[in-house]
Amino acid sequence: MNLAELRHSFAETKKYETDNLNKLMDFSRHLYLQGHLTLHEFRVYLKNLESEGAESPIYQTK
Repeated sequence: MNLAELRHSFAETKKYETDNLNKLMDFSRHLYLQGHLTLHEFRVYLKNLESEGAESPIYQTK
């Protein structure tokens, strides 16, 4: 599955389209946790999405 297929899968699942890379990153994480992606596929998506400009949230602890 490439990024275009990920976008299509997102649109089918969520019933709307998005170009927001962070939402696509979250969606790929969801697919991985649900067992629909292998670890390798998930890591490739993360690498590609981050190279396009997606960012993981920064969590701060007190």
